[in-house]
Amino acid sequence: MDQTKFMVYGATGYTGQLVVAEAVASGLRPVLAGRSAEKLARTARRWGLETRTVALGDADGLVSALQDVAVVLHCAGPFSRTAEPVVEACLRTHTHYLDVTGEVAVFEALAARDAAASQAGIMILPGVGFDVLPSDCLIADLAARHPGGRRIRLGLAALSGVSRGTLRTVLEGLGDIRIRCDGALVRVAPGSLRHEFDFGEGPDAALISVLGDVATAYRSTGIPNIETYGQANRQFRLLTWTGRRLGWLLARRLPRHVLDIGIKWGPAGPNERGRQASSAIFVAEIEDADGNRATARLRAPDPYGFTARAATAIAAHALRGDLKIGYQTPSSAYGADFVRQFEGVEWDQLES
Repeated sequence: MDQTKFMVYGATGYTGQLVVAEAVASGLRPVLAGRSAEKLARTARRWGLETRTVALGDADGLVSALQDVAVVLHCAGPFSRTAEPVVEACLRTHTHYLDVTGEVAVFEALAARDAAASQAGIMILPGVGFDVLPSDCLIADLAARHPGGRRIRLGLAALSGVSRGTLRTVLEGLGDIRIRCDGALVRVAPGSLRHEFDFGEGPDAALISVLGDVATAYRSTGIPNIETYGQANRQFRLLTWTGRRLGWLLARRLPRHVLDIGIKWGPAGPNERGRQASSAIFVAEIEDADGNRATARLRAPDPYGFTARAATAIAAHALRGDLKIGYQTPSSAYGADFVRQFEGVEWDQLES
């Protein structure tokens, strides 16, 4: 195996193209992979990069494509449909696996492959982008500063457009909101839980949401009760209403297929100007058995640009052999301070 060969699968998607541009700017020369030879060729011409065309349903083709690859960064979501075949190929080829998912079910499924990853001598590290790297680092740091935590609450206030992939994932998850209760995942109804967070302008209402931290924070900290929330702005209240009334319908194959067709007609994602004006704020709160709370807040600019920078940085670490074998979260692999290196990240310890 070429220990420096790096692949981006899903290189022609919105996030994939941002990752490729960042990787090249960082001095990496990724192999571009995906299912459309025509789209790959267009992207590759811009950078003068190698391409490999392979569909996720072609198990032997994936193994062949990854045979000489040290690290693959998977960017083709929804990962609930796409992660498993890439991970299976990575286990067979001893290729380290990274992705940019934020889906609870995917984190849980990949965590179950820990023993297989250890046996294969590879790292499986999902969530190396905006969701969940910043929040995972924030939570891990807060938990280390305040031991004895029994409950985590995480709030997100996002001012950002969304890509087609993100929108597809959000819509699919509307009717399947989970919290962690005494270590187990429990389904709750959209809008059934409410909490207030200080996103920077005083207490602000937030409604129960679904973020990947329900899975990752449990493994990063061992804290058994976790809830994640979204700021209750007009858009999120509409999504919550839709989830309460139509979530069951959106989980079915035909309506989901119709949604996919509609999403394809929309923009690929925010334009450059929109990205530069976007930001997101996480507030993490840890509570102990006596009801004492500690809170911290993190602001990250341009979530999609952040994903490209963070994912590329972690790929570079893995290519150098700086990694941990088995299933990992961002903070378990690279420490809670990893996120602090990125320009524009602001981190505040709030009052306990």
